[in-house]
Amino acid sequence: MADYKGSHLLHLSTRKAKKFLDSFDTVLFDCDGVLWTVFEPIQGANMALQLFRELGKRIKFITNNSVRPFASYRQQLLGLGYDAEEVDIIHPARSIVQYLQARQFQGLIYCLGTENFKATLRQAGFQLIDGPTQPLPESFHQIIATVHDDAPVRAVVVDIDFNVNYPKLMRAEMYLKRSDDCLLIAGASDKTIHVRDGCDIVGPGWFVEMLEQAVGRRAILLGKPGYHLRSGVVQEYGLDQPGRTLLVGDMLEQDMAFGSLCGFQKLLVLSGGTTKEQMVRATNTLQEPDYYADSVADFIPLFDKINDL
Repeated sequence: MADYKGSHLLHLSTRKAKKFLDSFDTVLFDCDGVLWTVFEPIQGANMALQLFRELGKRIKFITNNSVRPFASYRQQLLGLGYDAEEVDIIHPARSIVQYLQARQFQGLIYCLGTENFKATLRQAGFQLIDGPTQPLPESFHQIIATVHDDAPVRAVVVDIDFNVNYPKLMRAEMYLKRSDDCLLIAGASDKTIHVRDGCDIVGPGWFVEMLEQAVGRRAILLGKPGYHLRSGVVQEYGLDQPGRTLLVGDMLEQDMAFGSLCGFQKLLVLSGGTTKEQMVRATNTLQEPDYYADSVADFIPLFDKINDL
């Protein structure tokens, strides 16, 4: 571990700590595992947000979780003392809407996702079909008769779907194979979703990869670490000097790789889905953080350190 070049925040000297805090204007926070777990806030997250505001930093949020609606995010951030507007939070459903609108997409969408995710697309004016949701008889004849239809689907969108099933995946594959012009769009690409210590569950990334291999083409990824997401974030938030943005996340593949793709500074917190051992063992340089911390609470003594100057 001694050879790992990323610096722990609290190991920075007072001079380096001040230089670090002066080196960025915008802080882009992941949410799950960074500001809260599925069940409760991360201790010290409220104070860290307050200290950044007092220092004049611009705060934005980026998450791969479109399961909850904006009202839920706003309520949880209010609990941390931050009053967010909808434009402050980037999530896959919102990014997919913006991507489709920019393409002036028209046509039918087949969607695997939660009801909140699908509602975001429908509210933007897109026409969706989904399902089947009910169990089907265990008969190829009856299953194929159910999933094989003539619906003129022009895009298949895949995100977290807690009720995903084999017929849904068969139906998605059918639409994609019917026409090379049918878009395959992915939101969250996480293969593991961290719930709490000792509890990780399978993520939608495996289903996206399954469809990619089945149809022989890559998905347009509009969650982290998607290339198409990068241009949208940089443009929307006016990050003309990406090196002056700090991305704070808890996942190597999603957060740190996305930060590298964007040219952001990267801070990994160990309060979510990545352990220190996993961080040290990682061999992909894109996933290497510039700094790491036990949690965002480490910013509190860091600010105290520079205030002693």
